[in-house]
Amino acid sequence: MASLMLVIGGCADDHIGPIGYDDPPPAAPTGLNSITGDGYVYLYWYLVGENDISGYNIYRSTVSYDHGFSLIATVDFDQDDFTDNRVTNGQTYYYRLTAFDHLDQESDMSYYAMDTPCPQGSGVTIYDFHDASHYPYTGFDLYMHERVAYDDMADCDFYLEYDDAADELIIRTRHDDYYIQDFGYAEYFDDAGYSPESGWSSTNSAEAIDGHIYYFRLRHFDEWHYAKIWIERLNYTSHYITFSWAYQIDADNRELKIAPGAVKHSVGSSAPIAAE
Repeated sequence: MASLMLVIGGCADDHIGPIGYDDPPPAAPTGLNSITGDGYVYLYWYLVGENDISGYNIYRSTVSYDHGFSLIATVDFDQDDFTDNRVTNGQTYYYRLTAFDHLDQESDMSYYAMDTPCPQGSGVTIYDFHDASHYPYTGFDLYMHERVAYDDMADCDFYLEYDDAADELIIRTRHDDYYIQDFGYAEYFDDAGYSPESGWSSTNSAEAIDGHIYYFRLRHFDEWHYAKIWIERLNYTSHYITFSWAYQIDADNRELKIAPGAVKHSVGSSAPIAAE
């Protein structure tokens, strides 16, 4: 009887075999966001909270948010950001992200982020147009990114005027179909990232105030283009302003968010930095 039970038990063990372990693919990454740069797009996301993650695949499309994606980079398991330098200003890009584990199992794609890099600059100074000693540095051409004379009807987008009676520095657009809007005070240039569609000044002008951001809506080449400036310094004695600027060369695109020097959420932070 004992021998019979041993045989039966052995047969049962052989039939069952070792218990298998089901290791599913990783969860899709979350929190993918982008920040617009001048000739680059900065991406960041939340790390997937699984202990067998080996890395992340970054996909990009120039067609749509839901197709046309191709792999552009692979990063390590502990990396939660990526800078795409292979972009062209004015071109819109769509990004998605996947995670993969030690078995090379890949997750579903993350929700998409989209971005349109655009040119930007800082440290530009223009002067009151009444001051002949600083002619022609009284206006600015956002498309060409250069200082021009206030009376340059072909190239000047906006210029500076000192109103002696009101003791104010005024930013004026050069043409009636160029519009300006005071966004208000901002601690950083990046605090304002997306131009509004309405609310433009009825006088095509705005008082220049230190630390304020101003949006522009400009009729260039029979298309609407958007821009912004941020006043870095303002001087009432010498009647000048110094500003940073961004100009979107993609027509009808109101995205103007530029990454400052060290914009990045910390690993494990509870929320990503807001991005347009």
